Amino acid sequence: MYMMDLSLRQFEDVLKSGVDTAILPIGMVEAHGPHCSLGTDVLIPREFLRRLDRIIGEKVVIGAEISYGHSWALQSFKGTIDVSVEAFSNYVFEVGKEFHRSGFKNLVFFNGHGGNINSLNTVGEKLADLGLTILMINWWVDYRDTIKTIAAEPGHAGEDETSLVLAISESLADTSQVGNHQIELSPKIKYRNWGRSIFPEGYLGNAGAATVEKGEKLYQAMIPLMLKDFEDMWKVNKPVQTQI
Repeated sequence: MYMMDLSLRQFEDVLKSGVDTAILPIGMVEAHGPHCSLGTDVLIPREFLRRLDRIIGEKVVIGAEISYGHSWALQSFKGTIDVSVEAFSNYVFEVGKEFHRSGFKNLVFFNGHGGNINSLNTVGEKLADLGLTILMINWWVDYRDTIKTIAAEPGHAGEDETSLVLAISESLADTSQVGNHQIELSPKIKYRNWGRSIFPEGYLGNAGAATVEKGEKLYQAMIPLMLKDFEDMWKVNKPVQTQI
């Protein structure tokens, strides 16, 4: 269920019913090549959660999206709205604290953007110290092996991301403009405008091979894996049964 659709009384009733899990969708508005929506990192988590809501909607409260994150690598591209690590981390921590204060035991960071990961790891640890159980989902990292069985050449606005966007709406991506970018640069080395080297047109991977059909297959393949992660999180708060 979606938090923004609930009234105060309805929200109170949900908490009284025992729902103790909140999901915080986190994305980014940034360049995704010349072909994909600037909102790709928001739109994909939104679609995953729309599908998950059909299955576990009575067990979770889906919060409002955090749409701006940190994107050092792509800040030189127009359309990238970059927030500093400090501002982003502090904001997510404050939001997380409020979910905890409201009575939730579990908080899921449903993240759509790679530049957010380091901050979210640190924030997750701080919130765990307050008593929350944190699950962080970074779909393109967590389920990469599965992704590559469907989209063999994934990457930023590459075959996987572009396919997922096309499956939402074909108006959000135009693969006629792109091909295959495979740049081999060490992630250990950073320098000014590094992102312009690794993402020369704002994307990486075989975006030209993306299709609606692949996008739908990706959604269908990853949803069960996400449900498994939720089940694992819920097991953490279950009392351990000891045998005498």
